[in-house]
Amino acid sequence: MKYQRYDFPECYQTGHVQVLDIETLAPENEDGSFPPWPLHEPICASVLSQKEVKDHYEFDIETVDFSNERNGLRRLFELLDPNATIVTWNGRGFDIPVLQLAAARQMLFEDNALRTAWIAPRWAITHADLAELYGRFGGAGRPSLANVCKALGISAKTQGSGDSVAAMIADGREEQVFRYCEEDVAITWLAWLHYSASRYGDPGRLAYPLAAFDRWLGADRQGRFGHLEHLRDLDLFRSAHKLEAALNFDRIVERAEQRAVRASMVPSKM
Repeated sequence: MKYQRYDFPECYQTGHVQVLDIETLAPENEDGSFPPWPLHEPICASVLSQKEVKDHYEFDIETVDFSNERNGLRRLFELLDPNATIVTWNGRGFDIPVLQLAAARQMLFEDNALRTAWIAPRWAITHADLAELYGRFGGAGRPSLANVCKALGISAKTQGSGDSVAAMIADGREEQVFRYCEEDVAITWLAWLHYSASRYGDPGRLAYPLAAFDRWLGADRQGRFGHLEHLRDLDLFRSAHKLEAALNFDRIVERAEQRAVRASMVPSKM
């Protein structure tokens, strides 16, 4: 039997990540409090994929419609790559268990990346829950995504809020819910880039993928991700391009120095 090895402290691979977020509906509590997570049923799930391939990055954002729960889960299983780091905000406390309970409800018990994230311990390197990482596993309290984004200068929740999802669905505005979910995975990814660069002391882990993402959004001629266009106006994106240029210059200098050293080496005499 094979056992997965989990390293501690967290040592996530950052070249291939998939950010996951879901929107749900649940019966309202009489006191207005947030309903217990087992009562929530997924409406949609958005996945932002970032993959480093040699010297460039590939991106995609897809939202899975759960109007047919079984088909939605099947599509989500196809989207989530077992080789990627799954990134969530409070995913261990909400998104992952809600989805796994839905899978159990649909009698879908096969092995997949979602199940791996569900059974993994807190320090598993396959799932990075940013609510826990920014809160240092309770040491700093559990912050909200909106407050962390505000501190980082990131515009958040411009497409709506979780409290308004039920009203959007009742009004037949499912597409607005999808856009809201996609904005959430985008800003969660931005929070992840900041965490990754800070965790590993490497500004390139923010600058390179973020500058590439900006170019990717700019190439969206069909307007598929027009609801994310406002992110490109953030100072963060401009700073990423400047940092990318500086890091590229440093790379050129370093490689030139390495070539000069190799050229000056003289073979030893036997």
